[in-house]
Amino acid sequence: MIKKIICQLWNQRRMNGWIFIELVIVSFFLWTVIDPIYILTADKLIASGYDAHNRYVVKIGNYESSNGNYQAEMNTDSICKESYNRIIRVVRDLPEMKDFSIASSASFPNSGSWNGTQIYNDTADIKNDKYIHTQYYEFYLQDGSNMFRTYGMKDAFTGADINIPADAGTRQKVFLSEALARALFGKTDVTGQKVYSHDKSSYEIAGVFQDYKHRNYEQPYPLLVWVYNEIQGKTYMNWRYSITFSLKEGVDANAFEQRFKKEVMPLLKAGNFYCSGLESFEEVSYMYAQRSGVINQLRLKYSLAGFALLCIFLGMVGTFWIRCNARRQEIGIMRSMGASENAVRNQFLAEAFLLVTVAFVVALPVVFHQVHESGFFSSGVTRTILDMSYWQNQPVMHFCIVTLMTYIILLVIALIGTYIPVKRASHILPADALRDE
Repeated sequence: MIKKIICQLWNQRRMNGWIFIELVIVSFFLWTVIDPIYILTADKLIASGYDAHNRYVVKIGNYESSNGNYQAEMNTDSICKESYNRIIRVVRDLPEMKDFSIASSASFPNSGSWNGTQIYNDTADIKNDKYIHTQYYEFYLQDGSNMFRTYGMKDAFTGADINIPADAGTRQKVFLSEALARALFGKTDVTGQKVYSHDKSSYEIAGVFQDYKHRNYEQPYPLLVWVYNEIQGKTYMNWRYSITFSLKEGVDANAFEQRFKKEVMPLLKAGNFYCSGLESFEEVSYMYAQRSGVINQLRLKYSLAGFALLCIFLGMVGTFWIRCNARRQEIGIMRSMGASENAVRNQFLAEAFLLVTVAFVVALPVVFHQVHESGFFSSGVTRTILDMSYWQNQPVMHFCIVTLMTYIILLVIALIGTYIPVKRASHILPADALRDE
């Protein structure tokens, strides 16, 4: 059977040669189309490490000296601190609130800022400048603030809420993400060990939490969480600290947002501070992605990929459709000689399978050379540390997955373009086929 099909393909090599060349070109082009889709989708599907549902950020503004509501006598560090604490207590005492957090302005997911530092796992590494670059969050324990519960971040080992030791703020204890723990120590079971900053200050590790995505469209970056007892009084405190909270189960989010705007916002005014609004974590994420251009970039890449796939589909289906229709007489003769519809259909499908497979194998060295010279698609995210547990970061696995996806798509398109016209042509009566011949 295979030998017969190969002979058939060779006898029609002039017609099949053009199809073969087309398949080689399409194989290369389709691989480059599938690669970015695979990367973007795989990164997006990675667990965020927090829960965005019914989580909010309170937007606090500060009256400038040019504003009529500005009070110069309220603009001292001690008064600013007390004013800000008064606002914090109003938020803390909301009946709908489950947990809340007081943190630095860059210390919540998809915030407009990003803070990073260098961390070492030994003082000898400081001398050798062997550090791990990490993002860091800062949060404050006062008034029952708990960042981990508020965001829904979980312990790396138990999957439960993270336990914060009572002395975490006084003894300079820190929490590490799984990614940071692996980068520093090669393992995640590091509670009780110490990490160091560039000035050789040591910090005891109080716990390890599940990997966390600061940006929804990125992979998790190594993250360290500093814990402090309370905020420090500063004049421009509204942009240095953020207030976030989560709602209790069963609370109607829409009703709460309406009540917050009408009843709560007027209460969140103290000294020169005032509440300028409330944003959900989903809104914060969308606004950042929109401002940074990520949404437009993703739409453009997916649109171009979709258009390319449509063109490939129509082109290949049309090519195989014409190929099959041109052989209607051959199909009729095969039927007149006793071949069943299934036998005719299987032969044509096997021919399409061999054409696609051989053309794809021929195209692979070109694809490999392209990847070797220019690398895989990059989503534009700077990653100094790649987590090799993700398939998209493993070169061999990445290449194999994209190659397999490309091959399957090509094969499905070719088989569809072959099956339908052959099925229709195989119904031709033998007498009609002989008369046409």
